[in-house]
Amino acid sequence: DSVYVFVTTDAANKVGSNGLLTAIVDLGTKKRYEWKSKYVIDYYLISVAVAKYVDYSFYAHPVGMTDSILIQNYIYDNPATLTNFKSVIDQTDDLIEFFSEKFTMYPFADEKYGHAMAPFGGGMEHQTMTTLGVINFEVVAHELGHQWFGDQVTCATWSDIWVNEGFATYTAYLALQYLDTTKA
Repeated sequence: DSVYVFVTTDAANKVGSNGLLTAIVDLGTKKRYEWKSKYVIDYYLISVAVAKYVDYSFYAHPVGMTDSILIQNYIYDNPATLTNFKSVIDQTDDLIEFFSEKFTMYPFADEKYGHAMAPFGGGMEHQTMTTLGVINFEVVAHELGHQWFGDQVTCATWSDIWVNEGFATYTAYLALQYLDTTKA
């Protein structure tokens, strides 16, 4: 019914995971990152990403919500990386606000949404913190769409995975149709 992820790593690294970062415990040359999520989660949606990251965070403000939603991104600590992907990442608030209007409020609004970079092609819709190897508007929109279709409600068996993927693909097409992607 929830997940706690505690990871100890070299102090130069950061750890991204599901839910909210509740503590960073200094252990000398190491640090322990303590992430906690209060939402029900399928085991395949639990994620741990560890690297030399910078934290690039901002907020979405969906209509009808009195508070804001944290968008927490763990981007490789390389001066060119954030510069190259900032315009795409900055559209995440527009996507959350748009999908919240079209479907229902972002399902994990009490925690966060975000991205953690990893060295692979594509993306994986880990609940509340998508892992991205490719950062472009369509991939970000698709993986965010999974938070409604695949993370909040998931399939009973893998033979029905087309439902999750179909709706996530649909959300990316909606975003392309209705949002100004020329900013990215």
